[in-house]
Amino acid sequence: MKICTCTFIVVCVAVSCIAFGCTKTQTSVGRLSGNGNPWTVHGVLRVGSWEDLDSLNPVLSSQSFVTDVDQMVYSGLIDYDDHANAIPDVALLIPSLENGGVRGGGKTITYHLRRDVQFSDGAPLTSTDVKFTWLQIMNPNNNLPYRFPYDAVSSIDTPDQLTVVVHLKYPLASFIANFMRNGNVGSILPEHLLRSYTDLNHIAFNNHPIGSGPFVVARWEPGVLLDLKANPRYWRGPPRLREIRYQIIPSTNTLLTSVRGHDTDLYYDAPEVQYSTLKALPGVRVTAVPNMVFEHVDFNCQRYPLSDARIRQAIAHAINWQKLVQSVYFGVDQPGMADIPPISWGFDPSVKPYPLDLAKARALLARAGWLPGPDGAMTRNGERLQLSISTVSGNTSRAKAEELMQEDLRAVGIGLDIHNYPADILFATYGNNGILAHGRFDLALFAWQYTVPDPDNTLTIGPDQLPPKGENYTFYADPDIGVWQHEAERLYRPAERRPYYFKIQERIHDAVPIHTIVWRSNIDAVNSDLKNFKPAPAVSDFWNSYEWQI
Repeated sequence: MKICTCTFIVVCVAVSCIAFGCTKTQTSVGRLSGNGNPWTVHGVLRVGSWEDLDSLNPVLSSQSFVTDVDQMVYSGLIDYDDHANAIPDVALLIPSLENGGVRGGGKTITYHLRRDVQFSDGAPLTSTDVKFTWLQIMNPNNNLPYRFPYDAVSSIDTPDQLTVVVHLKYPLASFIANFMRNGNVGSILPEHLLRSYTDLNHIAFNNHPIGSGPFVVARWEPGVLLDLKANPRYWRGPPRLREIRYQIIPSTNTLLTSVRGHDTDLYYDAPEVQYSTLKALPGVRVTAVPNMVFEHVDFNCQRYPLSDARIRQAIAHAINWQKLVQSVYFGVDQPGMADIPPISWGFDPSVKPYPLDLAKARALLARAGWLPGPDGAMTRNGERLQLSISTVSGNTSRAKAEELMQEDLRAVGIGLDIHNYPADILFATYGNNGILAHGRFDLALFAWQYTVPDPDNTLTIGPDQLPPKGENYTFYADPDIGVWQHEAERLYRPAERRPYYFKIQERIHDAVPIHTIVWRSNIDAVNSDLKNFKPAPAVSDFWNSYEWQI
């Protein structure tokens, strides 16, 4: 999974930039064949993102917004289309038992590469680059957010420039769905440019990378603008857009104003509160595709007093989840509780959100030793039950959700302080001192997005994936969940794997390391002149940016 901030999920140079320290740039506009929008800039797509990017090096980030950029700058062995189907990218075929790409009881996976793929500097992309990328992912000196499933690889052979043979330590059913999937910790790096470095953490490449995708980075001003130009060497042929201006506008309200002013052509991952407003704008097409993105609350299970499951259960009973669904997400999305999406074959429909029950919440707190004082605040041995919650600064919907949860918990005597952070600080890797990765929070409100449509949730709830190794930011290490995940991964048929994922969801319900609020629909507002934009239910709406045309 990856953070879609959504976690996990999300340029216009003509918009007023006073608040961001930049100046207004004028661009000529015109109509498409006499019947387009007068504000359309032909051949140039202006994208608005409410979240900054922490790195342009895919192995150093887990942000969903970085995956969207990776789709445009890099290639993977595989990718996913608008039906959540795996499709070949640099690989000629998706390996399977049927085509002979999977052998040795599922432990040997063979990929054959296209011979016409080049990096944007003209160097060929070969099997050496695939192996090099794996080695960098496994390099302990690199500050990666996670190494799953690459750590399941024992070795990689490259018998020739166009063949990659992966040897696994054990069968892993979700491996093919994840391995070198274009996006963060999956896009293929250029070995010829990076082989001399002992680590990739602070190199110039991270700000001005060379990839093999449809666009090249012309300029990046962190926090302001990423300017991409068409890659004439792209293996599918030059993209139909000549330029993409990806502007960082860290306020969803300002982004809405930018769309209204026709300064932004693609505003993606818009909050539900803006859905009806965006739909009413002339010249704007709005899509809302159900996605494998869950907006949720993480409980820091290693931190007192949340280390007590009774406290987590009490909080879950005190929060009015249904009110959040309606008041914050406006009923656009499907309510949830655990972490496997309703559109997945691994989903357990019997696992429901916690019902609002203040009496039960108080009873659970009492069992844990917390009793109301004279002012109604829960205390234990003279200590007040005071917690904090964090999310991404500038996200108005999540700010409202925090305030509603604050009110709900106050009703049972729990204090809740709000401490929000910019995305690049909240979601920074362990090596870069990230808030979540170092467990410097009590509750965190954000979103995870499945990087592939496989229900394996090892990365975010696996007992062996606590930071710094992985992204289990709940710090909940349940050995049973680890066993069930391992057993499910040994099997290749969904019907055989499903019972294990049911067990995991039931355990999540009982222990409450997380509580999902909604499974989000990706809301995208696009200039009605933009053609071939095909939002996807998984991975990235940017999967076919090479086809976009305006």
